[in-house]
Amino acid sequence: MAIYSKPKKTKTMSQQLFRKWWVLLLQGILLIILSVYIFNNPVEVLAGISFWFGLMVLVSGALGIIGWLAAGKEERENMSMLWSLLALVFGILMTTHLLGTAKIITVVLGWWFVLAGVLLFNIGWAVKKANSGGWLAVLAGVFSVIAGIMIVFDIGSGAVAVSTLVGLQVLFSGIALIVLAIAKKSIKNFVKDALESK
Repeated sequence: MAIYSKPKKTKTMSQQLFRKWWVLLLQGILLIILSVYIFNNPVEVLAGISFWFGLMVLVSGALGIIGWLAAGKEERENMSMLWSLLALVFGILMTTHLLGTAKIITVVLGWWFVLAGVLLFNIGWAVKKANSGGWLAVLAGVFSVIAGIMIVFDIGSGAVAVSTLVGLQVLFSGIALIVLAIAKKSIKNFVKDALESK
């Protein structure tokens, strides 16, 4: 006697490939909202980045020590243990002294702006006779050097610079997710219409 079983509903190809497009849309909207918060709270953002950076260094040092202790005697390297201990100590200092960590981050970022500005200035100065667009590179280089100096010597400017860079990254990611969600919905509708027309 054959046992009758109710056939399972199979999902169409469009449902399998392009389901939950609205999840991407929601993620994009949330990222844009987060970017607005980041732009409006530069000090808190810099403090958060400083804490997580210090935490990563601390965890890296702790894992290095655990790995050294777990290794056999013949596999243990004294330099590895030394670096791990230093990383652990620096991680503890960085997470407990967020202002100092924030200053280090802003100084590094500021010098990066300065070096990038000098490079832009040199490139622009070299090509300004052949191409008038070189003057734009010269001006961009000058502004980059000025911004870098401000960041190095003023932690407030550094906080704004760091939060602006992070905020722009989050904003662009949110916009990209929204565009992708709209594209997926359009393709889903196109595939659905194509399958129904057959």
